[in-house]
Amino acid sequence: MPTRIYLLRHGETTWNVEQRYQGTLDSPLGAVGWDQAARLRDALSAAPFAAIYSSPLPRALHTARVVAEPHGLPVIPHEGLREIGLGAWEGLTVAEVERRYPEALHWWRTTPHLARIPGAETLQEMHDRAVAALREIRRRHQGSQVAAVAHGGVNKVLLLALLGAPLSAYWRIRQHNGCINLLEYDGGRGRMLIMNETSHLAPRAAAPPARR
Repeated sequence: MPTRIYLLRHGETTWNVEQRYQGTLDSPLGAVGWDQAARLRDALSAAPFAAIYSSPLPRALHTARVVAEPHGLPVIPHEGLREIGLGAWEGLTVAEVERRYPEALHWWRTTPHLARIPGAETLQEMHDRAVAALREIRRRHQGSQVAAVAHGGVNKVLLLALLGAPLSAYWRIRQHNGCINLLEYDGGRGRMLIMNETSHLAPRAAAPPARR
């Protein structure tokens, strides 16, 4: 049987709304983020998960614990799924980074694989640990289905690795809060079945008016 990994992004946080760089710092899920976590739970309630993993950062852990509710499984934190460390940018808004670090931000936006953010991890360093983490999870659960709740940056490098695409293509992939990616591995061969699925996050239809 192939191994399937449901790779998820955490729900929206207050810093996501403020357009503030999070990295390894954290901010709480907002009302929308908690709703996204609940919708992920409902969308995946019938999936036969053997395990549920998460980044150790609270925004991912809280999302993962909601997803885990119907399955009666503990959430397993994995350091390899932690978001990229953004060094001096963490806690700053996009506007603040534009003012203080214009040159570094230019390279991050144009050639992210070559960018050097002060005090930060490189994209390659994040890629290496995230790929190693996913490889370990696959090895532990061969032939099973597993959920892993991570971050926009982590998810993008894992998807690029699966596709055999270079890190220079980092900005060509989108990962919305609360999205679903489905990866399938058969032996050493991987394929992408779903990427950045968000149909479960669509506004709920209003209830029809009661008949009199």
